[in-house]
Amino acid sequence: MADIGQTNVTLVQTETADKLVLNGILSIPNKNSKNIVLHIHGTSGSFYWNSFYSYLSKMSVDLGLTFLATNNRGSGVYEVEKGTVYHGASLEKFEDCLLDIDAWIEFCLSKGYTNIILEGHSFGTEKSVYYLVKGKYKDKIKAVILLGFSDTVGTQRSYEKKIGKNYFEEANKLVGENRGEYLLADLGALCGELPISAQTYLNYFSENSACSMALPLRNGRDLKYFQKITVPILGVIGDKDDGEYTIIPINDAIKLLNSENIHAEAYKIKDCNHGFDGKEVELAKIVETFLTQKILTLE
Repeated sequence: MADIGQTNVTLVQTETADKLVLNGILSIPNKNSKNIVLHIHGTSGSFYWNSFYSYLSKMSVDLGLTFLATNNRGSGVYEVEKGTVYHGASLEKFEDCLLDIDAWIEFCLSKGYTNIILEGHSFGTEKSVYYLVKGKYKDKIKAVILLGFSDTVGTQRSYEKKIGKNYFEEANKLVGENRGEYLLADLGALCGELPISAQTYLNYFSENSACSMALPLRNGRDLKYFQKITVPILGVIGDKDDGEYTIIPINDAIKLLNSENIHAEAYKIKDCNHGFDGKEVELAKIVETFLTQKILTLE
């Protein structure tokens, strides 16, 4: 892990419009800054999950930018407690990512930050693209960084093709019985990796769902939401086709991002997995170059 040195590091909280308390960690440079990187984790992740966080945090504050790693309602797997908003990767609804990012942007604005760089990893890339089109504060975002850009619906379809079935009948039955928060019987029903509730399965994977339209790399063309983004876009991904979630070959996914939006630049890192393990320094250098060229020139 990188040493974040003399950075002022503070645990912070915000609350969503539906009263879900979210935690995060704020790393502040020694000099005042109007720039902040707002990081959105992937499926079941957290603000402390990935090894690259400390590297990106240190790099950002060394440049004079604040770095905010956040939790959202997709943190953890199945978080159920009476009197609270049920959350976790098995329970969230995709559209509710707008509430989470709204809350964190409101936090940033309350602290005086005016240049927000929205950064997502894995499932967080899909949420970030969706927010840039549908979000309440989308005009406050000056750039977007997509790390390990992914297609969840494509990944689910690939998994279901492999096992020769889908879960719509079971999910519809549970929802019809007012048991939408119950987990599907297959505890790896979410892309072969995690459990998923009936309501979340239908929310994600029904025809024309918000999740299905966010970043449909599987189609190989017409990334309609991605095309609408008008701020600088950086995409970075590993080079292992069997370890990423692009569905199409990684080289094709990179070409797709670069061709679908004139503001986009996408790169792959050699011998690198989805979490950038062991390649954190190389990742930080790519992001540093992007921030220097696209954000620091605004000051």
